[in-house]
Amino acid sequence: MKLFIFIVNQKAGNGKGLRVWNKLKQELEKKKIDYRSFFTKYPNHAAELARQIGSMFEDKVEAVIAVGGDGTINEVVNGMVYYPEIKVGYIPAGSGNDFSRGFNVPKSPLDALTFIVRNKASKGKWFDIGKCKIRGKSNSSYFVSSLGTGFDAAVSKLTNESKMKKYLNKIHMGSIAYVGALIRLLFTYRLTNVSLHIDGKDYQYENVWFVTVSNQPFYGGGMKIAPKANPKDGFFDITVVHNLSRVKLLFVFVTVFFGAHTKFEEIAQHKGANIKVESDEKILVHADGELIGQTPIQVEVQHRKLSFMVK
Repeated sequence: MKLFIFIVNQKAGNGKGLRVWNKLKQELEKKKIDYRSFFTKYPNHAAELARQIGSMFEDKVEAVIAVGGDGTINEVVNGMVYYPEIKVGYIPAGSGNDFSRGFNVPKSPLDALTFIVRNKASKGKWFDIGKCKIRGKSNSSYFVSSLGTGFDAAVSKLTNESKMKKYLNKIHMGSIAYVGALIRLLFTYRLTNVSLHIDGKDYQYENVWFVTVSNQPFYGGGMKIAPKANPKDGFFDITVVHNLSRVKLLFVFVTVFFGAHTKFEEIAQHKGANIKVESDEKILVHADGELIGQTPIQVEVQHRKLSFMVK
């Protein structure tokens, strides 16, 4: 009989990961479900575990299930990309959970577990993921929800470093940490010019705040940055925010929660499968909220690369 393998980030959501896992464990044992669990101990450990599990238990695994936040599922995807025949599941236990929103995962951890167990005989649903190559790095990075360069990556960095984030997560207000970091950087961030090469066409933008490459609509803890993004269509939705005053940028961030920001003339949108991003000055890059390096980068769609156990 095949096993469910759980990769658990106990520290996700300031300890929410451990609390969620304790409930899941009780349910698994109550229903006498065969499983094994592994716990992350340091950054990128989930990716290492996923890759080891794929190589050691390839024929014995029902699914590899990430328990944590968007960073945890990102790491698991980076490991499982080498074993596409193994299904991937997700139990939300983080502060952002954009993967849950974009891929229709039940909000309740127990509901998510029930869905996975009930549908173990299914082949899952095949979705696109993104592959990012950073100049000077030998290994590529993969993302499942979104990749961003510039201001949003800088905000992600500051948010993850924030001492307030863990306290806000305790009272289920983790998104305030993101807003706080955004406001702090708003008055100090330096804009730069960006060149995009998308499926053979070149685009130049001045005074760029950020560029996002989206596989699904949500990022940043619920912001609907790419309302029409579809993780099955073989394309990314690219959003460029440029030539905006600092005050107007704040207004844009308010409207982005509703997907209404696309009406601003300073918001450019494209679709593409192969994207190159270059900038006059090096800017930070994040994948699913996790920093991976700096520009220049090359991004490409991996069409229907992995099978996910989602609704």
